[in-house]
Amino acid sequence: MDPQTGQPPKKYFIHTFGCQMNEYDSGKMRDMLARASYLPAVSAEEADVVLLNTCSVRENPANKVFSMLGRLGELKREKPGMIIGVAGCVAQQEGKNILRRSPDVDLVFGTDNLFSLPEMLEQAGQGRRVARTGWGKKSKEKDFVPPQEALASLPDGPKGQVAIMKGCDNFCSFCIVPHTRGREVNRDLSAVVAEVEALVSRGAKEILLLGQNVNSYRAGGKNFVDLVYGVAEIPGLERLRYMSPHPKDFNLALAIAHRDIPQLCEQVHLPFQSGSDRILKAMQRRHTMAEYLEKVAMLRETVPGVQLSTDIIVGFPGEEPEDYAATLDVMRRVRFDHLFAFKYSPRPFTPAAKLEETVTHGQKGERLDGLLALHLEILAQIHQGMVGSVQEILVEGPHPKNPEDRLGRTRGNKSMTVVNCSAPAGALLRAEVTGVRQYSLIGKEVKPWT
Repeated sequence: MDPQTGQPPKKYFIHTFGCQMNEYDSGKMRDMLARASYLPAVSAEEADVVLLNTCSVRENPANKVFSMLGRLGELKREKPGMIIGVAGCVAQQEGKNILRRSPDVDLVFGTDNLFSLPEMLEQAGQGRRVARTGWGKKSKEKDFVPPQEALASLPDGPKGQVAIMKGCDNFCSFCIVPHTRGREVNRDLSAVVAEVEALVSRGAKEILLLGQNVNSYRAGGKNFVDLVYGVAEIPGLERLRYMSPHPKDFNLALAIAHRDIPQLCEQVHLPFQSGSDRILKAMQRRHTMAEYLEKVAMLRETVPGVQLSTDIIVGFPGEEPEDYAATLDVMRRVRFDHLFAFKYSPRPFTPAAKLEETVTHGQKGERLDGLLALHLEILAQIHQGMVGSVQEILVEGPHPKNPEDRLGRTRGNKSMTVVNCSAPAGALLRAEVTGVRQYSLIGKEVKPWT
């Protein structure tokens, strides 16, 4: 029973769409709800509060939100006291239109209003319908995470995530992020360090630094490389990653940090989006493929064995077969370890949405299929070349299908099943690669875990 009301504690359910930043925001919602005495529900059916934390970077996730709201409306009619809320980028994009379009929604709040959730829930509980999508005070440097929230987070097993900035100033022509998350705002280095320290004290071994363009970070006279060195000094932190850098801002100093900081993993996500300079210019990416490939070569020379991942969009307006062929050529030259590839879809408020669509839906599908097939061909060769190597593994927990095995990740961020292993979550061990699957590795422990 709730000691204040004498009633059973209320329960919440959060469904998260999209990127790691949304996962981070959902974690902050869970922290606030826990302090308000809510308990987590295993499904929307048993929840008193259901929150959809939404993504509008592509069309399909946004459509899924309204489809899910329809189903939740039916559930609410069976459970009239339920509160339904929409958060995140679709909320920021659509605002009060969501309340008009979905009469069962009680609250809508954008990306700059996250930490008003307890107050908004109280208003919704009084029968009010709430919409908050305004922007806070403009500042390039601001700790947008209140101190109590920064220190309350619990890690996701042995891993934690910390936002170092939000928003973006790049305005790529296809991207809605500057409109749904605003312009760049950077947290003070000391605030970032404090949040990482709190997560490490609660058991996190690996931290992922988050931002739309992390390597443009500037706050208090410090840049991103300064921040990486500062975070790496925290006692107990075993691994450090970041997501996502922009090629135009990637530099030798950051590559040297990968070489010299033991905690900073030999893995970099470096989106290039298209292999064609003509399409890159239309995308307003502010780099050429020659510049991109030069930085890849510099990174690989400085950090031998570094593993790379990337983002690619196929079917951008004006993309001709030769542009697509240039993208495939970059894939063959760089040989990425991980790939996130998507069909172009126009997003509201973006310059690209005004361009004539010259690639049919069918052609986009064919190009995406060809890209993914090439990636799998390259990935099979990479994985076969890793057989017999010994990798450091951070154990995430038991394998869901075989509790006697353990799931973990290499420093290069490859998933590995370690067979016949009893190491607990958070343990670091050395494992020999003995086999491969399509997207992951199989291994055996060769040194006792620590």
